[in-house]
Amino acid sequence: MSRPGRKKTARVALAACLGITAALASAQEAYRLDPAYRLTLPVEPVVPQEPLPLIATPILAPDRPFAREIDAAARAADLDPALVHAVIAVESAYRPAAVSPKGAVGLMQLMPGTASRYGVTRLTQVEDNLRAGTRHLRELKHAFGPRLDLVLAAYNAGEGAVRRFGNEVPPYRETRAYVPAVMERFQSLAHTGPPAPPRRQNSVRDYLAGTRLEPLSLLQLD
Repeated sequence: MSRPGRKKTARVALAACLGITAALASAQEAYRLDPAYRLTLPVEPVVPQEPLPLIATPILAPDRPFAREIDAAARAADLDPALVHAVIAVESAYRPAAVSPKGAVGLMQLMPGTASRYGVTRLTQVEDNLRAGTRHLRELKHAFGPRLDLVLAAYNAGEGAVRRFGNEVPPYRETRAYVPAVMERFQSLAHTGPPAPPRRQNSVRDYLAGTRLEPLSLLQLD
């Protein structure tokens, strides 16, 4: 390529880089102005994989997006589905393509480095994101035991931050707002619970005037 051609190519590349930098700066500013703001990425095509186990029990919050996938992933990780729903509602508002300015991706807003610990790289795929997110949440539950506030603080700010502040919720504004927000949603969903299966009513029939007998008794008398 001639020298003028190389210079033209360099100018085009520089312009593209400046355009990307400006777009990222604009996104960062929008996020600061509106904490609910999220960038979005195209959802990656679904790759055939081993399906999550089917759950025979009633699904929690069946009207919520991805309710069946969330329920299966939560139970596979031995977590309460209500807790996973609460984390997702606060983290991404159920948007699988949500991306934070810090680079957290997907339903459970995982950083790529965290997800890679669980062998997951395609973070906008719902089932992959749920697998990594629920396993990470389970590890934090093992680390902090019954202290759900510390589990959630570690999910938001990192386990190291919780340890540095003496196993207490770190004094970060975002974390101090995040923990009660998730706990409130969790308690609301846990209180509501999955829809109860229909109760079987014992069938009765008239046999003698003024007497109501169970079917087994009727068989014995007939």
